[in-house]
This record gives sequence, structure tokens and C-alpha cells, in this order.
Amino acid sequence: MDLQDLFVSCKRGDLQKVQYLVEQKEIELNVRDKWDSTPLYYVCLCGHEELVKYLLEKGAKCQANTFDGERCLYGALNNKIRNLLRTYNVISSKTMRRDQYEEFLRRLTENGSYKDIVFNVHGEEFPAHRCILSARCDYFANLFRTRWKDRQEIVLSHHLITPSAFKSILEYLYTGRLETHIDNVDDCQVLAKQCQLHNLQEQIYERFKKTLSFELTKPGVNVTTLVLEQPLDSKVLQMELSRLADLALPTELCTQMHGELPFEPEYESVYPDICFTVEGHNFLCHKVSNSNSS
Repeated sequence: MDLQDLFVSCKRGDLQKVQYLVEQKEIELNVRDKWDSTPLYYVCLCGHEELVKYLLEKGAKCQANTFDGERCLYGALNNKIRNLLRTYNVISSKTMRRDQYEEFLRRLTENGSYKDIVFNVHGEEFPAHRCILSARCDYFANLFRTRWKDRQEIVLSHHLITPSAFKSILEYLYTGRLETHIDNVDDCQVLAKQCQLHNLQEQIYERFKKTLSFELTKPGVNVTTLVLEQPLDSKVLQMELSRLADLALPTELCTQMHGELPFEPEYESVYPDICFTVEGHNFLCHKVSNSNSS
């Protein structure tokens, strides 16, 4: 009901009601309705300038040259709102408000500390952490146990693997968010298929198809960046990364707290690099997660 109220209030331009929903009810702004439209899109379309500014200040996303960004610009009722959107993109695109979990994930992919594997893709190096990649992708987990076992550097020189696509897929595995130039979409799909990330492959295809359809019906629009975000109600990323915390528990505590946890043999230990001993119990953990969350 609160989400419905948010969309209705945005269409009406009811700033006071939107403020109440955002600040008191803590409603997420970057939601979508069944027409794949966001609250910001509706306030731009209906010409509620003050509400546009409020939503942007509160973290509504309007990144230039993306599907959502171009849609807001094209649908805006007047040039005043278009200029506001453009100005905000220039000033705030790099300083958008993030919650603590998003910030934690962002630092994981940007911080090369405690890396235990480096991918060399046509001469460009990408430091990474085997624990993260194994928890998020069975394809990587299998290779780390077999062909890539005990290796510190993986050289990838196949012509179908490009550095830009590899970077985008790597960031997706860390954060659940994929961003790539529209020219790299095919490369990302090829790599997603190779990594057996079939759901991601389908998402890329659907978003690209929707973007092309939008451009064809809106002359002058030029989307140059494809962005995929996790659905707000999706817990896949959290569940997969939480496997690392579950595996850190000593066997005796797993049995006491939950009964026998049903881990597959290959996931019994996911490359811990630090051990905390508490009252005789050993917790096998990862420096990267502890250093970034402390």
C-alpha cells in the first residue's frame, strides 16, 4: 500500500506525502511499477519540479545515457526539469547516497587488499578474491578446485574475452550490479554464458532489447550505457555471500546451533586466510571481509 501511495503521490505532485513516505516510512525511491517506471519518471513526466529536486536529493537514480536517465529526460514536461536533471547528473553522479551494505560491496571490488588471485586479460590485470568468486559463481569455484588450483595468476587471452567485459562481470559478482557501455553488451553476454551465469545473460538481453525499443520510438535519444541493478526484493547476493559466514563456523558450533549444516564437500572451506580463536573454537574467516566491515 505504501508503494502504491508513493506512485500516486508522485503523479499528483504531493510533496508533503512523499516526504512522509520517504522520511517516516523509509520507502525506497528506486522502485518500479508494472510498467517498469520509477517515481522519478512520473514526477518528471507530470512536471513537478520541486518534487523532482527532492527525489534527486534523496537518492533517486538518474544516470546520464542509461535507459532510466534518458527516459526521464525525454519524458520531462519542460526544459526546466531537463536542465535540473542534467545539472544533478554533473554534480552528484559520483556522490549518490549509498546504504552501508552497498558501500561495503563497492569497497570490496575497488580494494585490492588481501587479493589471492589476479586475472590477466590481454595484459590488463584484475585482482580478486577466490572466496567471493567461489561463493557467487559455481564456474569459478570449479576451476579454482581443478585447473586453476594453487595458481596466483590466471592469464586469459582468448579473443572472445575482453578486459571491459571481464571488468563488468567481475563487478557484478561482487556487487550484484552490472554497468557497461552499450557497445560491450555482446561481449558481456558471451562471458556471462561462459561463466554459466544464465540468469544474468537473460537479464542483459532483456534490458538491451528494451533499450533498443525505447530508442526506436523516441527519436534523438541515445543510450550509451547499460545498467542492471538487483531487484529491491532480491536476496540472492546476500544469501550467496552469507555462505562465507556460515562456513566460518566451527563444525561443533554448527551442530549445536543448527544441526548438521548441509554443505557440499567442495564448499567445506572457501579459502580462509585468517583464524579467530574464541574460547577454544576456531573461526576460519577472510581478511577482506573483516577489514572492510570493521
